[in-house]
Formats: sequence, structure tokens, C-alpha cells
Amino acid sequence: MKSNHNASLVKTNFAKRLGRSALVAGCLAGPLVVAACQTTGDPSTGGIFWSQRKAQERLDERQANLNRIDEQAAQAKQSAKQKQAEAARLQQQ
Repeated sequence: MKSNHNASLVKTNFAKRLGRSALVAGCLAGPLVVAACQTTGDPSTGGIFWSQRKAQERLDERQANLNRIDEQAAQAKQSAKQKQAEAARLQQQ
């Protein structure tokens, strides 16, 4: 009878340790799973889920950057024209 009681205690202790180990493993793996499941609007980042909203935000950001670059190019072109006009004027003098 004592042998059955000891075997029962060993099984109970093992089950408790196993349960704690599973809990600790779950706590450690949880953040990794959440990070892997984040949505993305950029297919090159390898996110599991694709988000239309994030994709649109990414496109809007890229369009805003393109608009800024276009504006800078237009300003540079205008400045170049002004400098050419000034150089031509100085050559005529």
C-alpha cells in the first residue's frame, strides 16, 4: 500500500512540475508568437497577416516622400534657372 501511495505522490509531483514547465514555456514563447503574428502592410517584411490599412499607410508615406522629392527637384530646377539667368546677365555686361 505504501508503494502505491509513493507512486501516486511521484505522479502528482511530476504532473505539477510538467504543468509549471509548460506554463513557463508558454510565458516565454508568448511574446515571440505575438511578434510573429503582427500585421504588416509591407509584404517584404514577412509578416503572417496582411493589413489593408497598414498597406495604405505605407503607400501614403511613400507618396508623401515622393512629393517632397519632386518639390525639392522643382526648387532646384528653379534655382538653376535663376543662376543661369544671372550668369547670362553678367556675361552681357
